[in-house]
Amino acid sequence: MASKLKYLIIFALVYFFSPNGLSSLPNLSINFLLKETLKLTASQLAYFSAISILGWAIKPLWGLISDLIPLKGSRRRNYLILTSLIAAFCWFILALTPNYNVWFLLIVLTFSSFAYAFQDVVTDALMIELGKRENALREFQGIQWIAVSIAQIITGFTGGLAASKLSPQITFLIAFTFPLITALITYLLLKNEPESILRFKEFTSSFKYAFLNKEFLLITIFLFLWNFSPSYGAPFFYYMVDELKFSKVLIGTLGSISAIGSALGAIIFTSFLRKVNFKKLLIFSILIGGLGTFFSLIYLLNFVKNNYNLAVGLSIFDRIVFGALGMIAFLTMLTFAAQKTESLVAGSMFAFLTSIINLGSIGSSFLGGFLYDKVGLGPLIVISGLTSLAILIFVPFLKFNDTIK
Repeated sequence: MASKLKYLIIFALVYFFSPNGLSSLPNLSINFLLKETLKLTASQLAYFSAISILGWAIKPLWGLISDLIPLKGSRRRNYLILTSLIAAFCWFILALTPNYNVWFLLIVLTFSSFAYAFQDVVTDALMIELGKRENALREFQGIQWIAVSIAQIITGFTGGLAASKLSPQITFLIAFTFPLITALITYLLLKNEPESILRFKEFTSSFKYAFLNKEFLLITIFLFLWNFSPSYGAPFFYYMVDELKFSKVLIGTLGSISAIGSALGAIIFTSFLRKVNFKKLLIFSILIGGLGTFFSLIYLLNFVKNNYNLAVGLSIFDRIVFGALGMIAFLTMLTFAAQKTESLVAGSMFAFLTSIINLGSIGSSFLGGFLYDKVGLGPLIVISGLTSLAILIFVPFLKFNDTIK
């Protein structure tokens, strides 16, 4: 029980300071820097966002390195420390830069995505290995994203203030401290943890068993399609600023409210969905994704667009309700992937599945930017919602555990 509690603390703290958590503080500042200073269009911002997360699309490479090449006798701990230090270095470089251009930002942020993606791979590999050993996979997944949601509550509002009040350099300097804290946590709390060293022959055998089967192929296709619906995130960000007249602080505050919804969703998933039929939960999650997408159409109506208070009220409702439901859907997807992951090759296999998710997201951003120029925001939202629901036809072909373990 004591070891399980220690691991819960480690996973909560690492994810709290991760790029999904406190390290997302500069995101809004970066968006406004690209929009207002560097004059990118909505489509160009979508393309920039897709390219800058390239490191997350090649996560299997990081998984293979972690699984096969121990760093000073460690497959997880030392890589987690090293990649955290590299991520800190990227923020430090940005903090020291007096003037920015698009290509410099793209190169540094893409390189930082390599470090953060590698960090994420080794953290998830630890989570799966220890989660299966401690019979606590659901708790470990849940605590990670509860911690992320709490961090996002903080970064939503403070990120808006930072974008409004601070220079990008100061914001990047603050972000520089977060991966340093992750490195310190790992160094102090993961001392003397036993780690299995995988021989190449053993890895090859486990790799073939895990990857070369029909079920794994179906899961891969399903996870890709779930995330491939064309994204309208960047165009909608421009719409909030230019049409709804939302301020930087308000947009940041809405991010905090969304994180409150996400935290509620993570708590519900962790505490109250233990005995829910997994197939039904997956179908529910897909339906919620489509419903949440279509809800965004309401902001395009003139009576909403011309009524600032109504638009804000609907945004708060949207962020709380669909933030909670969206987190349940997201954790359902991640837990489904984790359940299908072999522990011995957890770094490679889970990294592959999550990179498929990220490739779907990258394709989603590119496709969304392309379609926005062709059809506009309203039709893009409709297309996104319909493609989200279309994935339902794939569900009957998947195999499920009865409940979330």
